[in-house]
Amino acid sequence: MENKTGKYFKYAIGEIVLVVIGILIALQINNWNEQRKEKSLEKELINLLITDLEEKKDENISDLKNSDGIIQRFQRSTDMWDYEEKIDTTSLKRNLEILGIDRYFQNQSSPIYSGLSSTNLWKQIPDSLTKQIDKVYRIRLKRVGVSFDKLTEYGTFCRLNFLTPNDLMDLDRDTDVILQKLEPVKKEYILNSKLFISGKKRLRVSLEACANEIEDLIENLRQYNETK
Repeated sequence: MENKTGKYFKYAIGEIVLVVIGILIALQINNWNEQRKEKSLEKELINLLITDLEEKKDENISDLKNSDGIIQRFQRSTDMWDYEEKIDTTSLKRNLEILGIDRYFQNQSSPIYSGLSSTNLWKQIPDSLTKQIDKVYRIRLKRVGVSFDKLTEYGTFCRLNFLTPNDLMDLDRDTDVILQKLEPVKKEYILNSKLFISGKKRLRVSLEACANEIEDLIENLRQYNETK
């Protein structure tokens, strides 16, 4: 009886050990699965962030090209005045139209960034990377937005203080008629054009810096995802 009891006891202990080992293995497998899911989710969110950044970079580059074209157009007109004291009639209508634009817009919202920065996964991303992400969204894109706002304000100013008082809003008329309206205020027109060029150049600097930093960030995010 004592031998049988000892055998049963050892058997029971063995069963308990096996059960415990099985539970530990199951927990470990579950942890591995959870970590795998978490890493997969993190990579997916990072990829979504990269897509968002690529869209913003493309928008910046498009705005940059547009700004370059407008700067060149206005620069030709102001150069003609500076060197020949003549009004560039080939770009007159378009320049007057651009001076009065007061609806500049840049999409700064980013649900992906807002969502990612409020999750626990954000804490797992290296500080150097989160700081770079914050800099792009909270500083660089904001500066671009401020530059657009300034141009909007200047467009409103030109409409109210130059274009409307001098009857230069109606651009469907012949160029000769518009030129006659402009004749008494030619110098003011050139001054407004030069101020507009200055604002566009400031916007260009912000756009270029933002596009470059976005490109660097995208590369760093891709390298980080490859290590996951």
